[in-house]
Amino acid sequence: MKNIVMVTIFVFISISVCSPEDLSIADNMVFVEGGEFLLGKEGVTSHLVRVKLNSFYISKFETTVEQWELFLKESGIPYQWKGEYYDMREESPFPDSPIGVKWILAIQYANWVSRKYGLEECYVINGQDVEWRREADGYRLPTDAEWEFAARGGNLSIDYEYSGGNDLDEVAWTGWNSDGYAHPVGTKKANELGLYDMSGNTDEWCWDLSEIYPNNTSILLVNPTGPALTSYASKNKDRWRIDRGGSYGTLDEFLLTPYHRTGSYEFGVDAGPGIRLARNAAD
Repeated sequence: MKNIVMVTIFVFISISVCSPEDLSIADNMVFVEGGEFLLGKEGVTSHLVRVKLNSFYISKFETTVEQWELFLKESGIPYQWKGEYYDMREESPFPDSPIGVKWILAIQYANWVSRKYGLEECYVINGQDVEWRREADGYRLPTDAEWEFAARGGNLSIDYEYSGGNDLDEVAWTGWNSDGYAHPVGTKKANELGLYDMSGNTDEWCWDLSEIYPNNTSILLVNPTGPALTSYASKNKDRWRIDRGGSYGTLDEFLLTPYHRTGSYEFGVDAGPGIRLARNAAD
């Protein structure tokens, strides 16, 4: 009888911990060759600056409700909707719809995914402050510049108006075609790099604290990551992190372009944007 009980406990533990294969993340990372580009758009944005990036990896898809639930269960984080994260199934019936979360939970999720794959965690979390170990090989949020470069197609860019094309309905779930809810990831047309939903479905967190770029193409920024927390805090009472891409409820075409950038409050009461994971790549 004791042996039967032990076997039962073992089986329960085995099935309650997810494997990397359950996450389906590593196989969906796209290599983005580094390069130089103009961040912003002439005559449209108030900023226009040259940026040079190292190569990196970025996920084809936004993090889904299903992936998020695996993180919650294994991390022991209780289901608390308001003020913690936004389960898109409150408005969408699909487990493969994107999830919207608070910024710090996106950071915790990235570290958890790194651990699942046996990689070095990118973030050191000290209360409300986060340090990014830039040389770590684990999963992380993309920088603001990486996100724009990838959304615009990287070195394969055809300079579309939106991420993947000029016909918004072909590439994005928006306030015009979504019926008011998020849709399964990857169901619209991909961009030149094979990335989905970088316009619409849900907006996405970046690493950078919100800061205005210069409007000066003689300046070259190399792998920019936004202002340091200490200098930012000396000038700003609140912390705003860059988010990108627009969402299923967006009814402003400009907000859905890959060169539009905005900020979301890091400590917002209600959830926040979604997650698209990135990783360093050897150049």
